[in-house]
Amino acid sequence: MIVGLLAAEGITIVHMRGLLNAHMFIGVVLIPPALLKLGSTGYRMVSYYAGSRAYRAKGPPLLPLRLMAPVLVASTLAVLASGVLLLAAGHKSSRLLTIHKVSFVVFAVVLAVHFLAYVPRLVRSLGADWTAARRCAVPGAGARAMLVAAAAGGGAALALTLLPTIHTYAGH
Repeated sequence: MIVGLLAAEGITIVHMRGLLNAHMFIGVVLIPPALLKLGSTGYRMVSYYAGSRAYRAKGPPLLPLRLMAPVLVASTLAVLASGVLLLAAGHKSSRLLTIHKVSFVVFAVVLAVHFLAYVPRLVRSLGADWTAARRCAVPGAGARAMLVAAAAGGGAALALTLLPTIHTYAGH
């Protein structure tokens, strides 16, 4: 889901002037799923370093990915925060716009490397998850699906709530 939203957000960048409303709407929708992803990844990291047997058995990510993780987290938070601040400030801050653009470039580069490194595992995982036996065998799968749905729904609700502000901003 988050990959689809990120792809849609990326498409809006191609023609920002004509797709500014969509860019801002999708950006707001992305906030809860992105925070959920950061939280779940943070939980896995803490569990691994705290000695959880299940996480230790899987092993750590590759060293380059571990080294990039703080940059990915910081740039994700910077893109989201600067986007929210831009929406709140309107067209009044070229500094915020610069921060948003620079943090996005850093985010995009690091995310591309991260995503490409995990594509093989993602494909294997998706294949396994589609089988009913696998879904039943994974503890907490239902709770995770509900959290993802709640994050997506919460993001959509937030974006719909902010739609008048988005239209006002984009109308300038």
